[in-house]
Amino acid sequence: MLALAFSDVHSPKYLHLLKADGRYRLTLMAGDLVERSRVENLRPVVEFAKSRSDFIISVFGNEEYREKEEEFREAYPEVRWLDDEYAVMDLGGPCVSVVGSRGSLLRPTSWQRKHLPNIEEEYSKKPEVIRKLIREAKKECPTVIYLSHYAPTWKTLVGEKRSIWPYLGDPRIERVLLEEGVRLAVHGHAHYGRVAYVNLGRLTIYNVALPARGKPTKIAIGVQRKLI
Repeated sequence: MLALAFSDVHSPKYLHLLKADGRYRLTLMAGDLVERSRVENLRPVVEFAKSRSDFIISVFGNEEYREKEEEFREAYPEVRWLDDEYAVMDLGGPCVSVVGSRGSLLRPTSWQRKHLPNIEEEYSKKPEVIRKLIREAKKECPTVIYLSHYAPTWKTLVGEKRSIWPYLGDPRIERVLLEEGVRLAVHGHAHYGRVAYVNLGRLTIYNVALPARGKPTKIAIGVQRKLI
């Protein structure tokens, strides 16, 4: 099954990069879809996704401000928004579970420290929050996709300045994904990441940021069968 994935449209800035042929069962959007949380600017992004796929799942990025999340949910009910949540999708065949989160940073930015109370505590707990969600999702459907805005690994950050990697992602999440047997993860945020994807054993992690890739990413989703 093919899915279409992208992030960091920063609509309207990178709308011209939203081009893809064909139709897909699922579109995965990994945050920073608009600039400065302008809810109305998401409409052309959602219309593009609707024109190419049957189901749309998205997480929020740092440009979708926390205080605006409900506005996004209400304005775009055709999108399944996930914020430290999971959804089990019936795509006309075997099921797929998507665990969605903004993700975590190894080190909060100075802006986050100033404006988001308890952000350090939140990030310290995030790996285990993700682990719990994956385990709950796998009980309902064994094929789990991890979708986040921030990178769950540093291996896809090559191309970004090494000094800012702790502000772009959190490699502790990579360990959780490997330990829990997740085979596919999708993230954004890394505009200058030169590595489109990395294989870590049976786990593949994609950076689908539009400024880095230049177009949406097509991803084949393999289905894991339950053992009887």
